[in-house]
Amino acid sequence: MYRKLIIVLAMIGFFFLNDFTVSSNPIDNNQTISVEIKGEVLYPDVYEFELGSTYGDLFEKAGLSDSADISTFSLNRVLYDNELIVVPAKTENKLISINSAPLEELILLPGIGEATAKKIIEYRENEGSFLKLEDLMNVKGIGHGKFEKLKGLICL
Repeated sequence: MYRKLIIVLAMIGFFFLNDFTVSSNPIDNNQTISVEIKGEVLYPDVYEFELGSTYGDLFEKAGLSDSADISTFSLNRVLYDNELIVVPAKTENKLISINSAPLEELILLPGIGEATAKKIIEYRENEGSFLKLEDLMNVKGIGHGKFEKLKGLICL
C-alpha cells in the first residue's frame, strides 16, 4: 500500500517540478520588434524598435501629419512585435443648417425628434429663414436649455 502511495507521489513530484523548470534560453534584452504604421503620418513604413518602446516613440519616428488624430492613443503604451498602427484623420463636425437642412438631418441633432424637426421646417415655411441662431427658440419645444445644447452644432 505504501509502495503505491510513494510511486504516485513521485510521479506527481516529477510532473510538478517539470512544469517549473527554468528555461535554458534567457530573454535577450536587446531584442527588437517590428511595427508598421500607416494612415495620417508623414513616413508610413515598418520600423524597428527596442523592446519597451512606446507609441510616442513611433509617432516621433514616423512623423504626424497636420490632420492626424491621435486622441485615442496613449503615448506611453508599449508597442508589440508585428503590430499595425493606423492613425486616423481628424473629423470635422459638420454644422447642420437650421435654414436648409431636411428632416433627416435635423433629427440627428440631440434632443430633436421627428416632431420637433417638423416644427422647425414648418417655422421656416411660415416665417421665412432664421435670421440668427437664437430665433430657433421661437419654435415650440425649443427652450433656452435645448438651444444651449444645440448652438455649437447648428448654423444658419
